[in-house]
Amino acid sequence: MDTLDAQRPPLVIVNPTASHLADPKRRATVLHELDRVLVDRFGRGPDWAPETRDGAREALANAAGRPLIVVAGGDGTVREVAETVGGTGIPLAIIPGGTGNVLAGAMRIRGLRGAIAAIHGGVPRRIDLGMARWASVPVSSGPASAPTDSAVHERPFTVACGMGFDAKIMTAAEREWKRRLRFGAYVGAALREAARLEPARFRIQADEAEIDIVGLLVLVANCGDLIPGRLGARQPLDPTDGLLDLLVIGGRGLFAGLRGAADALLRTGEQEGAVIRRAVRRVRVEADPAQPIETDGDVHPPSWLEASVLPGALTVLVPPT
Repeated sequence: MDTLDAQRPPLVIVNPTASHLADPKRRATVLHELDRVLVDRFGRGPDWAPETRDGAREALANAAGRPLIVVAGGDGTVREVAETVGGTGIPLAIIPGGTGNVLAGAMRIRGLRGAIAAIHGGVPRRIDLGMARWASVPVSSGPASAPTDSAVHERPFTVACGMGFDAKIMTAAEREWKRRLRFGAYVGAALREAARLEPARFRIQADEAEIDIVGLLVLVANCGDLIPGRLGARQPLDPTDGLLDLLVIGGRGLFAGLRGAADALLRTGEQEGAVIRRAVRRVRVEADPAQPIETDGDVHPPSWLEASVLPGALTVLVPPT
């Protein structure tokens, strides 16, 4: 057999509420194809975790010795699984079933067919994870002060974390809207939030550098595209370089934001000025007024945000080249 052989069968984690898996007929088709390809590669069927969050966590807690963990869902589901398997060396296979599927797109996994191809003949690839920290106490205005340790949250992210416009879009793309419109939910949310853009003053500590800028968003990214798998920056985000990418869009309104986004997409190399892009290992961000935060699409109350990189912490099965 191959390097993914082990004594235990693969484990499958399914989020039945993910937008592409909520329809029972579609989910049945996905799971049938998944079972078939796993039997073909490993000579036996997988273990299926209960389709509940607690059931999946219990199954993941006993994941040692698995040759592969398959996760069917969106970026949030992938992040939760990565939180457990990161650092273990157990390969993760992704069945993109959510709204954005940003990590899957970055790994060239296009829909069910690409996911099946990756499981059938793909190879493990080590990628970086980010680690985000933020306060759980909402802040209504002014720079966010550091709370006690008991009020601080910490979690890894596979795609990005940030504050400002990006987090507001995630908040506006409500669950039911995402289920019905899928990626279009983010487009609609972006248009709605663009109509009421308000800038903030961001104070950023990026490694040894200090940045003070009025702008619209701060993003700390590990991988991703503007439109997953379709439209990305001219200089792609590299999830294997042992670094994160700090992206700051400065300005005070819609025109400045659009111009900044275009610059970020079209230019290469590090950028300074109204648009900032640089490779970093560690970042801390505060804003005035305080801004909402997002980690891999999950939204958190306004506060400060810290992010750091965990080089090569996650192993993902990618399609053969």
